This record gives sequence, C-alpha cells and structure tokens, in this order.
Amino acid sequence: MKGVVLTGHRTCEVRDFPEPSAGHGEVVIRIDATGICGSDLHVYRGDRDMGQIGGHEPCGTVVELGEGIVRLQEGDRVTVHHHHGCGVCEQCARGETVRCRYRHQVYGVGRPGSFAEYMAAGEANCIPLPEPLTFADGVCMACVGTTAYAALRRIEARAHETLAVFGLGPVGLSCVLVGKAMGLRVAGVDVIDERIELGAVCGADEVIDGREQGVVERILAFSRTPGIDRAEGVDCLVETSGATSAREWMIPSIRRNGRIAIVGVGDDDRVINPTEIHGKACTIIGSVVFSLGWSWDFARFLVESGMSFEPMVTHRFALEDAPEALATADSGRCGKVLIMP
Repeated sequence: MKGVVLTGHRTCEVRDFPEPSAGHGEVVIRIDATGICGSDLHVYRGDRDMGQIGGHEPCGTVVELGEGIVRLQEGDRVTVHHHHGCGVCEQCARGETVRCRYRHQVYGVGRPGSFAEYMAAGEANCIPLPEPLTFADGVCMACVGTTAYAALRRIEARAHETLAVFGLGPVGLSCVLVGKAMGLRVAGVDVIDERIELGAVCGADEVIDGREQGVVERILAFSRTPGIDRAEGVDCLVETSGATSAREWMIPSIRRNGRIAIVGVGDDDRVINPTEIHGKACTIIGSVVFSLGWSWDFARFLVESGMSFEPMVTHRFALEDAPEALATADSGRCGKVLIMP
C-alpha cells in the first residue's frame, strides 16, 4: 500500500509499505479520509525524517478484526482517538490516554498513522461514526473538532453567552462551529484574509481583522446585549493562535468572572499579568486535546445538534498529491485540508 512519510524541512515522500494486520484487540481500517493537523505541520517543518507513516486524524471503514474484538464489526465506520495508552494506569482508567504514564503513543508519531490507504488501530480508540455524519466530520472528531469541544466544555460555555475565538485556523473554526451549535453568540479574530472569510462562512456573528486597530474595543462592543447595561466583555474566550498580540488581548476582552481556554501553542513571551487576573476574577485554563470518553459525547452532540464540519473544509487531495496537500495546509491560507486515500 501507499503511505506518506514526513521527511523534514517541509518535505514528504509517498512510499510503499506492507498492508497492516490486526493484532490482538486491534482492527484494520480502510482510510476514507484523513486530515492535516497543525501538529502534523510542526513535524513537517522540523528537521528529521520520521521514517514511518504520519497523520493522526483518521476516519474510515473497518475491514479486518483481530483477536479479542468485542464491539466492532467489519463494515463499521469509525473515527480514531489518536492518543494510545497502556490501558492499565490511573490516567487511562479515566480516559486520559494523553497522560498515560507507561506506554503513551500517538498515531503518526509513535505508531504508524493515517496518511495511508490502511492503518491498524486499537478497538478502544475507535469511536463509532453515526450515519448522518460525513467522513469529513469523522476526521475533525479525531482531533481538531473534539479539541474545540473540549475547550468549550472546560470553560463551561453555555447557550446565550458570548464567545470570542482568537485564531481562525481549523481549531478556531471548529470553535466557531461548535460554539454556534451550542447556542453562543460568537466573534472570531484573525489576520489572514482567507480565514477571516471562513469565519463568516462557518457562522461567526462577527469577524474582526486583527491587523486593524481597536480589536479589544470591537470585542467589548460585540459583547453588549441590547437593552441590558452590560458591556464589560465576552463571557468566554478561546485562544488558538499562539500569537503574543492575541494573548495580550485576552484578559481585557473578557468580563469579570469570564473564562479563558488557551489551546494554541506558540510564542513564549510572558504577557499575562497576575494582577489583571485578580482584577477580573477570571479563570484561565490550558486545554490540551480531550479525553477518550469525550469523543463519544461529541459524536452524540454532532448527531443531536445537526452540526457539520463541512463548511470549514476547503481542500481535498488524493494520497499521491500529499506534497501539495501539506504545502497548502502549511500556507495558512485555507481551512481544513483533507487527504482522501
């Protein structure tokens, strides 16, 4: 079969690999769609040949069952939680495989990933993809979409509140889509024309150009509810860009007792003043990926809400066109980029 290896310095190669077989507790999945994530781009921009198949946003159809399979059957459509744990430590027992103490691996890094025609995955990591959902939805469930859902869940976002999203890449656009499906009024901020346009396409009530002056003032104005004297800032904010300027705007943009989730990895500048946190009595949390159990919750959320990630998908490529796909995603002038093996 064909698989894509990230070879460093913004290069990749399509290579031949043997088709995987299902070990104990594993299934083989035919990859119908897989996404390019910002984490993949960190590796793509790095300086070493990974030597194995990349990608960690798989979605597809089960074609082979290993021994010990309890739940899945051939023909099932699934998405895959990309953090694989030992299954026996305290963190794994809580579904926090991302914090596994003994055998933490990530598909596409420690294990062969989804930039291929087929991949093997543990049954425990496979989440059902209900029939109303598309393979693009399944790709986003594997990482960026559920990451957005987890951030909003951690800051306890509620219907009829206001939300600001800093950065309108795939995670930020996911926050817009999920936030709207939750019933929030959403403002998005970005500095790239294509992503500003996508923010509107994905349903943001207001999209702000971060290159212009007065970003905080526009967010404060957005936070006003007509007929109610309350204009001190948004209730919730998710920072996905990692940019210093965005992080400087966070606390001034929220109301007293507001909640902030920091999702983006980026600049190391020290821009948060504890006195401002104290003055606003606000909550700031780091939100890293999501627990395995929340993947099941999110599948139900998507079905019940009728939400889809299709509006943020801008490009689909064949597997052999992976070099072009990765270059497109790396440009930043796009939404979600899919590879369709």
